[in-house]
Amino acid sequence: MHALMLGRLIFTHLLLACLAGCAANRMADAPAYGNLLAAPVPAQENGIAADAAARLIASYPPARTRFALRHAAQDGFGRELLERLRSQGYAIGEFSSQTPPAVPPLPPAAGATALRYVLDMAAEPDLVRLTLYAGSESLTRAYLLQGGAARPASAWVRREAAP
Repeated sequence: MHALMLGRLIFTHLLLACLAGCAANRMADAPAYGNLLAAPVPAQENGIAADAAARLIASYPPARTRFALRHAAQDGFGRELLERLRSQGYAIGEFSSQTPPAVPPLPPAAGATALRYVLDMAAEPDLVRLTLYAGSESLTRAYLLQGGAARPASAWVRREAAP
């Protein structure tokens, strides 16, 4: 009886360890930042990027703020956002994927504000969420996708990171 219970216990622990390993690998493969939309529409991305740039301009003065992008911006939204910020006078240090993955990323250049973004689907269909991480704060807004355009579906929500 004792051997049977011990066998079940060992089997259960092995099963849980395997499942945890699968979950950890799946999470490690998923990108943490960037445009995570399955099928982005350029007009929608451009509209969201224009709104995001306007919000950053309202919080961070152009020509006096340097942003250091902390991930690759190879998607339409990221390219449009960076172009709009540069056209307004921001200096932007872009992420270099040439750094070997085993080396941790360098901190932002002196005086630069770290910048990241996540553009992903929200819980409802036709609803996307943008979160901008600038320095120690995050700015989040929902957008409704209709007729090839993106309209704000919420106010900007600002959250300051705890010290």
